[in-house]
Amino acid sequence: MTARPDSVPTMPAGSPDGETTYTPLELWKMTRLPRDLIYTAVQSGDLIAYNAGRGDRPRYFVRWADFVTWRESLRVVGK
Repeated sequence: MTARPDSVPTMPAGSPDGETTYTPLELWKMTRLPRDLIYTAVQSGDLIAYNAGRGDRPRYFVRWADFVTWRESLRVVGK
């Protein structure tokens, strides 16, 4: 079961530019996509991320442009 953010998320001031990076937790709070979906996509390589962690403690950062591209791949187009 996926936990939900405590409050309704707000987007950062202004529109994020494509180069701004966010953690998966920040993306979850901003977009309300399931947190485990975001982490699974990062770990599988479907969502491009940068690992700034050390050893077995990853610290992922995702560019906004990469997130938007990945999110669009989830789109379901009806007939």
